Amino acid sequence: MNTQLASAAEATALPERRAGLRASWYALLILTLINSCHYLDRTVVSIVIEPIRREFSLTDGQLGMLTGLVYGLTFALAGIPLGFLVDRVDRRKLLSGLVLVWSGFTALAGLASSFASLLLARMGVGAAEAGGSPTSMSLISDLFPARLRSTAMGAFFLSMALGGAASAFIGSYVAAHHGWRAAFLIAGIPGAICALLLLATVKEPARGRMDAIAKLPEITPSIGETLRFIAGQKALLHLLVAMPLAVMAISAISAWLVAFFMRSHGLSLAQASQLAGINFGIFAALGSLLGGAISDRFGRQIARRRITFAAIVCLLGIPLTLGAVLIGNTALAAACWFGLSVCAFATIPPTFGSAVSLVKPRMRGVTLAIIQVIVNLIGYGAAPYLTGVLSDWYGGPQSLRYALVTVIGITLLWAMAHYLLSARTFERDTARAAQF
Repeated sequence: MNTQLASAAEATALPERRAGLRASWYALLILTLINSCHYLDRTVVSIVIEPIRREFSLTDGQLGMLTGLVYGLTFALAGIPLGFLVDRVDRRKLLSGLVLVWSGFTALAGLASSFASLLLARMGVGAAEAGGSPTSMSLISDLFPARLRSTAMGAFFLSMALGGAASAFIGSYVAAHHGWRAAFLIAGIPGAICALLLLATVKEPARGRMDAIAKLPEITPSIGETLRFIAGQKALLHLLVAMPLAVMAISAISAWLVAFFMRSHGLSLAQASQLAGINFGIFAALGSLLGGAISDRFGRQIARRRITFAAIVCLLGIPLTLGAVLIGNTALAAACWFGLSVCAFATIPPTFGSAVSLVKPRMRGVTLAIIQVIVNLIGYGAAPYLTGVLSDWYGGPQSLRYALVTVIGITLLWAMAHYLLSARTFERDTARAAQF
């Protein structure tokens, strides 16, 4: 009799689990589209930096400030307060509001009459986007169990490739035919649509429902308590160094790829943008998907191997960097850039998938915000600016080439070292995060 009851209960629960999983994957789709808008609005400025440089007579250092540093600074200022909200309010409503704000500032950039007004618009985008990824990843951690999180993060971070490909299309068609201002105006539209879709079709999941805990604490930890907990997680501390270093390589590619092919290989804006579209739309996407799926398979029995996988792909990226930047043949250089993008983007899913397992559920909003602040200030903020400054310092027609190989090569090697150090204490620290 008991066996029959158990079988009946399992038969009833199975369709519910399948329906819940379908809802989770649908929610992930919407979150991925939103993050695609995030990266579209972030990277569209990099696609059109050459016409902006000519109109406002800017140096490479000023372009680096526009594409990275100013955005990163405002992102850093807004990140922690928004992360505090992520742990306390309806995440769907918060995310929808943020998307509408950053989309509006993106459109306003198209109306800029000076370099200063363009900087102000980019500051608005950076401040609003600071809450985007932490909110989305907090939702994902409550939509998928730990065994599927790297895979889910891999699908989510397809958004980087989709957003990059969309900005490349805008650069190769809209900007080439209608000017750089039209590119900003068009880029602001998709986010508003996605924000409404999120509110209308996705439900807020219960916090901690996918974690192996008896009961989630009613009181949300303070920022101080969260910071003290993070300080005791050596694996997470090393990830906090490895992540921005790996992202520095990605942001250097994103910010300077079009300009590199225009200057070093003599391509037009449309041709260079099309190459960037292939790079981000196909190969960066492939890196995100493979990074999530392979790292989950790699770490199925021993979870720390997910982080070891990230170290391996960093190592593989170093010779590809040398080929991408130093080879004179355009086709071979492009092939190396494509391979480098696969490796660089493959680090992201196992990194974030592992990071959310290293903290308690009600600490994830603040923790992810801290990660995003560091990643954006150092990774997305410093790398484009540092590349531009180095290019000005090296001087000459090949200066950008030497600046890129310096920044990307050093950051990948440095990131690899910290991934390996993180893996050493990962098992112990995940066990500590599971204790309540």
